[in-house]
Amino acid sequence: MKKSLLYLFMLVCSVTLFTGCSDDDDTEFVQVTDISGDYQGRLVVSINGSAAEPVSQLISIVKLGEQNSQVLLSLRNFSFAEQLVGDIEVPCTVVEKDGVQEFSGQKDLSFTTEFGTVLGTLPTSVNGTVEGKSINIKIGVTVTTLNQTVDVVFDGERLVEGESGNTKTYYDFETWVAGVEGQEPEMTFYEPTGWSSSNTGAHFLKAMQKADRYVITQSDDAYSGTSAVKIQSIDTKGSPALGGWIPAIPKITSGSLFLGSFVTDIANTLNSTKFGIPFSQKPVSLKGWYKYTPGEEYYIVNQEPYKDHCNEAVVDNSKTDEFAISAVLYETEDYAEDLSDCLTGVDGEDGIYTSSRVAAIAQLTGGKQESWKEFTLNFDWKKEYDANKKYRFTIICSSSKDGDKFWGAPGSTLMVDNFELTAE
Repeated sequence: MKKSLLYLFMLVCSVTLFTGCSDDDDTEFVQVTDISGDYQGRLVVSINGSAAEPVSQLISIVKLGEQNSQVLLSLRNFSFAEQLVGDIEVPCTVVEKDGVQEFSGQKDLSFTTEFGTVLGTLPTSVNGTVEGKSINIKIGVTVTTLNQTVDVVFDGERLVEGESGNTKTYYDFETWVAGVEGQEPEMTFYEPTGWSSSNTGAHFLKAMQKADRYVITQSDDAYSGTSAVKIQSIDTKGSPALGGWIPAIPKITSGSLFLGSFVTDIANTLNSTKFGIPFSQKPVSLKGWYKYTPGEEYYIVNQEPYKDHCNEAVVDNSKTDEFAISAVLYETEDYAEDLSDCLTGVDGEDGIYTSSRVAAIAQLTGGKQESWKEFTLNFDWKKEYDANKKYRFTIICSSSKDGDKFWGAPGSTLMVDNFELTAE
């Protein structure tokens, strides 16, 4: 019973954690320093004064419009006590005092769980500062129904460096967090901090005994440091659709690692990948390291729509699998809380590669590469960059470049490490 209450409380904290940011529409806009960027740091949660072990966390901040005093704070893949509790995107107000940027807010929140349990009003306060590259955040949440006071402290550093007017963001894939904490160790998967993946889909397939592994795993076969990402295409056996809500299960499931969120859509799995995070700069280039081993037997689906016939894949001996590493910047009218503005893996206007909203794209595809190889991608601009518009940005790494067609080879393995994104 105590464990259930703890999990329930973790869910409450995750939903309410940053909603205390100010929603005062009458706040006067003042000129403050731009604090947008990615911040990597340490998060510590205390319950009634008892602190949990610190965890590594990434927090992103982007401007909302032209004023630096209005920002969107994004915390993706937030984990509490090794439990993934979701993505959070909240607008906040910033003021500047003596060269230090401060943001704060408070709000009384009413919350009801998905099971209908009413937890009452949760007074929540948020206070944060940015000084140079350093950020500090303190959050206080009072959970009256459980007689608990929660204090959250985050200390981090901005992951950008100035260089000839440009900024750089580094992804070293050294820190991983639990995605889904399964009841059995083999049903727990992990993801690099700040990234999402198709592991969530593989998790369901494992539970149905259609998969024997996850598609994204941590590897010590790194270009540098101690950790890299292993992305694999796997054999998920395939089976026809069952009734109205269980779709056809593919023969081949490719691995995808990306910036964004995975929100399960059983009816159309390609709609589950919500690509893109809020982004307020003009991307210039993406560098990194990779190596790739294609699987032995390549499968294709001969009939469209591919998702409805994905279980009917057949071997095509004339083809060899290839990987894809892509970076895409696209326009959005607003940052929807339900991520409905995100482009996905589907085809057409809502597709990450086919939408008219795409402003710029960079992509690398290729075959076998036994040793670590460096790559540099420059962007092909479809539209002129406009600093007054809102954008989302994503990086997508796929072990089978045609995985959206459910084509690929079981065992195809893409390794990636040490990404460097340059923007201006």
